[in-house]
Amino acid sequence: MLAPAAQAQLLPTSQSKLAIEYTHSEEKLDLETARNLSVAQWSPLETDRASFGYTRDEYWFRFKLESKPYDRILHIAYPLLDELTIYLIQSEGVKTYHMGDTIPFSERPIPTSEFAVPLSENTSGEIYIKANTQSSMRLPIAVRTEVGFFETQMNRRIAEGIYFGVLLCMAVYNLFGFIASREPEFGVYSLYTLFFAGLMLSLEGLGFHYLWPNSLYLQEKGIPIFGSLTFLTAALFAYQLLELKRYRYTWGRGLMVMAFLSAISLLIAIFASYRISIHVLLSMAVPGCLFLLLVGAYLWRKGFLYARIFTLAWCSLLVSVVANSLGYLGVIDSMFIQRHAIMIGSGIEILLLSWVLAVRYSEQRKERLEAEQRHNRELEESVDERTFELQVALRELQDVNTELEQKNTEDPLTGLYNRRYFQQHLERELRRTLRRELPLALLMIDVDHFKPVNDTHGHLAGDQILQQLASLMQKHAKRAADIVCRYGGEEFAIILPETDVADAEVFAAQLLEQIRETEFETDAGLLKITLSIGVISTSVRIFDNVDELFKAADDALYAAKHEGRDRIAVQ
Repeated sequence: MLAPAAQAQLLPTSQSKLAIEYTHSEEKLDLETARNLSVAQWSPLETDRASFGYTRDEYWFRFKLESKPYDRILHIAYPLLDELTIYLIQSEGVKTYHMGDTIPFSERPIPTSEFAVPLSENTSGEIYIKANTQSSMRLPIAVRTEVGFFETQMNRRIAEGIYFGVLLCMAVYNLFGFIASREPEFGVYSLYTLFFAGLMLSLEGLGFHYLWPNSLYLQEKGIPIFGSLTFLTAALFAYQLLELKRYRYTWGRGLMVMAFLSAISLLIAIFASYRISIHVLLSMAVPGCLFLLLVGAYLWRKGFLYARIFTLAWCSLLVSVVANSLGYLGVIDSMFIQRHAIMIGSGIEILLLSWVLAVRYSEQRKERLEAEQRHNRELEESVDERTFELQVALRELQDVNTELEQKNTEDPLTGLYNRRYFQQHLERELRRTLRRELPLALLMIDVDHFKPVNDTHGHLAGDQILQQLASLMQKHAKRAADIVCRYGGEEFAIILPETDVADAEVFAAQLLEQIRETEFETDAGLLKITLSIGVISTSVRIFDNVDELFKAADDALYAAKHEGRDRIAVQ
């Protein structure tokens, strides 16, 4: 019972050594024609990793398959073959397998991103392989045990899983960064990572295996389309990230030219044949990476930390792109470089660019914070300056308002308070008197026979008399609370707070006597006048409002004038 298990464990895991011969033809051959070719028309393949670069020729390969007591797999570890036909010629007949990018994925005998054909135990015979492709003609041919084949596949899937997992994480991480910060470089970099992942899925045949197994168009056009989109977003990302318009406008225009050429390459990839579009893409790949490298080196010399990381990132990708391009063109015959160089280089580049983006965002955030602080300081200074200007303006406005208010309450001829102010102030004083129960006296004064003075000596002389009279009354009212007003024409009023009727009568008598003795200087000569004065005080009578008080004083004035003028009348 243990023998079969022990025998299984002893199965070889390495691939068989093969004596492979090949030939090529500009014309398409069938199997019978290929088998009838002379020995001289076949050439031995020095290595089992055939690589012929880009060619239009049809290639044929043949080798003898020895019988082995275990199952094996014929493995061609290259996914980019348009047409691949494998003929297994045995004594009982010919078994044919048709595969390639022009045939739906579901028709492959073993579902793998590369090409594989099962060989059952004890299978022997001769194998012929026919290959046509618009891509680089490479056929790494191996016959492996099932264990060896699946170990190879598992190792590749693990490496690819790690690689594409890193790309997906970077794309999602930067997408969230774009959503959170609204910084365009995060969004562009997320697209760049996704397009690069699409390019690698196309190169490795994984897209045809897992994502678009029924889309022959996308399988044919995937590499040039995703490659063009990758360079387009790379140019836009570098333009957004490096802000070259702040340092050197020419480099920025160069990136825009690169983006424009990438857009043209994308159109060619969509509408032209694969052979044309892939050559356009490859001819742009190395110069594009080199230009981005020069841009990074320029900013490196400027002393920017993020430019150093950016340069190293594109340097790693440039080396891998150059190596991969040379492999596709058949210059380098190294399967490891052809299959893994761009994956390793791009993985390093993706991680470094994500680091660059984080460093640049941190620097921009610091710059914005410093700019905000500087703006706040300038704003505070501006506010202080505006506040000072506003205070000055308010003071000036207050002075103007005071002046206007003074003009509104001042008689322009005499400089005394006018009738408006008299009415307002008398009301305030009456309220205060009633509240505090203090006496308030009011004198109404009229110049006797003033109209004949104007008619005889002129209005100028009359104005001069009124001005001098106002000055005399202002000097006679010595207390600060005493208010002298011109009521109108030749009528005046004097408000005497906290004054009873006796004191008010004395005040009026002294004023009357002073005016009698005064000679007024006018342009018409020295003139004399007399006054009639009506006196009233709340000490002898309670008044409910200003109108009653004013009427009482006016009645007293009328009485003084009626009794012969030049006298005082107390109401």
